[in-house]
Amino acid sequence: MKEFNIAFKEFSSSIRSKRFISLLAFYLFIMLFFNYAIKDELVNRAGQIGVSYTSFPLSGVEGIIMATPLSISITGNLMILLIFGAIIGIVLGADTINKEIEEGTVKVLMSHPIYRDQVINGKFIGNSMALFSIVMIGHVFSIAYLLLLGIPLDITSILRALIAAIFTLMYMMTFLSIGIMLSTLLKKPETAMLLAIALAIFLTLIYPFIVDIALDKIVGEEPYCPSPIYMVEKERHIHENPLNLCPAIAEWMDKRKLWKNRLFLLNPTHHYGQLIISAFAGDEATQDYLPLGESLSIGFNNFAMLLVEHLLPFTVAYVRFMTSDLR
Repeated sequence: MKEFNIAFKEFSSSIRSKRFISLLAFYLFIMLFFNYAIKDELVNRAGQIGVSYTSFPLSGVEGIIMATPLSISITGNLMILLIFGAIIGIVLGADTINKEIEEGTVKVLMSHPIYRDQVINGKFIGNSMALFSIVMIGHVFSIAYLLLLGIPLDITSILRALIAAIFTLMYMMTFLSIGIMLSTLLKKPETAMLLAIALAIFLTLIYPFIVDIALDKIVGEEPYCPSPIYMVEKERHIHENPLNLCPAIAEWMDKRKLWKNRLFLLNPTHHYGQLIISAFAGDEATQDYLPLGESLSIGFNNFAMLLVEHLLPFTVAYVRFMTSDLR
């Protein structure tokens, strides 16, 4: 099919560009630094089974995951992709169409027996293949690093890591769709590129702080309650179980969580973070992974929202490209 001919050409062009190579090199450097920083924790976790609480502040999500060396390494790497994956995805798409129009190469392309939809679909598929290569490189690096440390890997964690890779690819493709939409709406590639980078930084780094400020204004300050009485378990000194919970505090926390989910509803980073937690979700009762079906059901709504946020900008780009003047 002609879409795949365009896709392979776009893929080859993308992975050989200085922009792509620079972003990939920087991502690998950060990932290497992160894995080296937690090397001792990864080694100590080898052979241990247990769950742990984790939170992703930039995504506004928190939850219980199964803490294995692979899950710790992968979740850390994926949180790096929370920022760089968004930037790489939106940058790849920001000049996909308008650069072809500005340089006049789209006229040459359209002079062949090819339809417009084949052009935009092929470019999207080609850049998605480039994003897939980044995700796979990151996962292979994590697995290889653990093997070099002599840490055994279990099949269940590898399967969960592959599921997380699918979620990561979809997240990056969402920003790719936004980038392609900007490429069809703006004539100048430079303008589209600057706006794309600014939008990616805003959604991944700035917006979470805006949400925190907004929550303080909407929900108000934490209400005062008497100090709760704790029962300390002798066998587990790090665990303190409150015997009484202040109703005002519980209501305030529930309201804050509700408004946080509302404010993060249209941000892809929130749904991505929740999907990663669902992929590695742990069960405190069994100290093991949640059953796969149950863990995936936790993030079903987030998957649906991320799918909508992926399809909507691409639909706008598709309609715009199909009806625009390419001269």
